[in-house]
Formats: sequence, C-alpha cells, structure tokens
Amino acid sequence: METRSTGIPGFDEILGGGIVVPSTILIAGNPGSGRTIMGVQSLCEAARNGENVLYVCISTKSESSVRENLASYDFYEESLNIRTFSVSSVERDPLTMLVELGNFVASLKPDRILIDPVTPIGFGFPEAERRRFMYSLNAAIGEWNAIVYLTGTMSQTDVCRSVVSDTVEGIVYLSQDIQRRGNHRIIKIMKMNRPDYIDGEHTFDISNNGIVIYPRITAKDAEEPAGSERVDVGINRFKELSRGGLFKHSSTLIAGNTGTGKTLFGLHFIVHGAMIGEPGVISSFEDSPAELRRYAASLGLGLEELEQQGMIKIMYTPPSDINAGRHANELRECIEKTGAKRILLDEISGFDYAFGDPIAKSEHIASLIRLFKNMGVTSMLISGNRAAGSNVLTSEIPLSPQADVLILLKHVEIGKEIKKTMSILKMHGSDHEKRLIGYEIDSEGIHIGEFLKDM
Repeated sequence: METRSTGIPGFDEILGGGIVVPSTILIAGNPGSGRTIMGVQSLCEAARNGENVLYVCISTKSESSVRENLASYDFYEESLNIRTFSVSSVERDPLTMLVELGNFVASLKPDRILIDPVTPIGFGFPEAERRRFMYSLNAAIGEWNAIVYLTGTMSQTDVCRSVVSDTVEGIVYLSQDIQRRGNHRIIKIMKMNRPDYIDGEHTFDISNNGIVIYPRITAKDAEEPAGSERVDVGINRFKELSRGGLFKHSSTLIAGNTGTGKTLFGLHFIVHGAMIGEPGVISSFEDSPAELRRYAASLGLGLEELEQQGMIKIMYTPPSDINAGRHANELRECIEKTGAKRILLDEISGFDYAFGDPIAKSEHIASLIRLFKNMGVTSMLISGNRAAGSNVLTSEIPLSPQADVLILLKHVEIGKEIKKTMSILKMHGSDHEKRLIGYEIDSEGIHIGEFLKDM
C-alpha cells in the first residue's frame, strides 16, 4: 500500500516510514498538548507538496479568525482549505454536519483531512446514539479514500473507552507535563496499522516552526562484532598501562572527584584523535565552548585550531535546557555530519536534569553508548558523582556496568601532600595494569608517573 510522509520532523521515523493511504488516525491528548498543531502542520506540509487538503474546524471562531491564528506559525500554507462548524450545532445536530461535510468533501476531493476536534460531535446525544453516529462517520470516512486525522481531548483512559478507538487504524497520544523549567512533552503510538513503528515514549518540542519529534534512542545490537584494533588517548604511558590503548568503538567512563582532571583526560582523547585524522565531538553540559578553549589552551592543547579545521565540534547544552531526546538526535546528526570517530560526554550528571528516575537515566545513557558503537564511534564519558575519599568500589560509580573501560581518578594523601592517582578498574578484553598510578597536571597536560608503592 502507498505510504505518505507526515511532513513533521521525526514523525515518519517513529511511525515506521509514514502513513498508509487511506487510513484514519486519532491524535488524542490532554489540553495544550499540540494535537491541532500536529494535524494542521501535516496538512500544510502536504499542501506544499501538491496535495489537496481540508481542515474541518469545529469551533466558535470564524474561518478568517482561524486563519489569522494559524498564520503565526511558519508552516502555515495559504492553500489550506478550511471549513468551520459551530460547536453548539454539532453537539445538537451532528447528522446535518455530516451531510454538509460529505457534500463538501465530494466536491473538493481532498487527499488529506483533519477533523478537529471529534469529541464534541453529538455530545448532547445519549451514549448509544452517539456511538451509532460515530459508526456512520466512520462509514463516510471510508468512502473518502484519504488520510484522515481526528483530534480529541482525551486521557489515555478515555481513549481506551471511546468508540473512536475501534474505528481508526492508528492512535497517537500526546501529553505534556508542566514543570518548573518548562513543559515536558511526550508522544507515543498506542495503535498503528503497521508493525514497524517505534513503541515507547518519545519527546517533542513546539515552536513557531511547529512540532519537532525526537525519536527515542533504541539500544539495538551492533551489526558487526567488536574488533581488536586499539586507539591512543594521547597521554604518555597510558598505552603501556592499558596494554595497547582503548579498544576501537569501546566506551570509557572516567570517574573522580573535583579537581582530578577528568575533563582534561577527555580533551586529550579528543584532541589527539583530531591530530591523527579522527574527527571528534565534545558534548558539554557545564563548560561553554569558550571555557573549554581557554582551558585547553592553558594546558597546551590546540583545541581551537582543530575546531577551525573542522576536526572537532563542540555541542554545548546548559543543564537546565537538556531535553534528552533532542540532545540524542542532535548528537546523532552531528556525528553523521562531521564523520566523527570519537565523542566525549562531559559530564553525565547533566542528565539528572532530564530524568527524575535514575533507572531511566541509566537506560538512556546505555542506549547512547550502543548508538555510538553502532555508528563506529569510540566514546568517553565523564562522571563526577563521587565523594572524595570514598572506597574504590565500582558499585558506587554511576553507570560503571555499562562502560567497557572504567578509570578512577582520585586524590590521595601521602605524607603531608595530596597526590593525584589513577586506577584502571576494568578494561574488557585487556590485561591492564592493576596497580594504583600517580600522575601530575602541568602546562602541557597530564603526565603519568610512578606506581603508588614507588612514590
């Protein structure tokens, strides 16, 4: 069967490719969740591509008023056909509305139709009569041979109880949670007439440009097994201590308390890769690009020059602005655009702002790690969620089970001095150094020194 694009960024992806023609899709959700915007945006994008479209608006407003409101969005298309019906009339006499609409559709022959909203139609009828009308509406829709969107202000419970759910091929549910830092918007597919849609929750944004959906990152298995090729992080002696460097496409977690040089370790990894022809991406939640450039320059790392050469790309997202779905999709697009082979996430505690549930956070980062592997990228993640002086136990380090390599940076008091120490706690597939190692930081970066017992 023919499939057509929704015209909404990210929507076709979660639907498994688009919408089958003909079909009827219910767009349900709570007030203000974006149901009307989604439907009208899809109509306008279709109109721009040559389709004949019809917006059936059940409202107290006139057509000119409806157009004036829609014109504030960048996606608005003047060729959009609009037919308005009074809410009060469709509540009392939906049959007249159905006849008028049927005649209008027969003359216009639209390819795509939006009825917004469907919930007030026949509202004044007893439930049994209203159900019979909905079946009549469904029969009429079946003769239109078009993609038909129906919107409804419904809770998920209402959707399950509604007769409309039995008559449509697909159900899309939108919701919003109004939080202190803004609205958290979720879209999920409750029902669809194709098996390859992406289930679960996806996030989306609404702006003057309309709706943009960010499909959730799924942790699919890598297509190719991991090889034995290694990559160098650009720090003296690390290759020796790791018995050859990090495995290509592996994930490394650098954990440690404040001031141990975690970010610097990551910068060495990215800058060295760029210097040998491997483009890199830095995703920072705390340090701005200017701060990272200044920090790298003070330690002899030519970050800014490599940026100008297009070998390094910095993505800065303040923690308060993090939308996990949007961030993940931006990362994927950046990797594809730059051809990145290395990526640094600094630091993963920034996801605390996006996830109230630590399990959801862990699942998201695990999915990101799998995404990086599938895209052929070697990743390094920074974690500062560790109290100074705590025992060296991997269970205390967030996300340590998901990483292939775990390196702990720690301050240790030796005599009357505070020394920086490094421990390679795990490295899958490599007989790495097990002893505690001292290191120093100077104007030229990190320098690994002697084993602790020799200090």
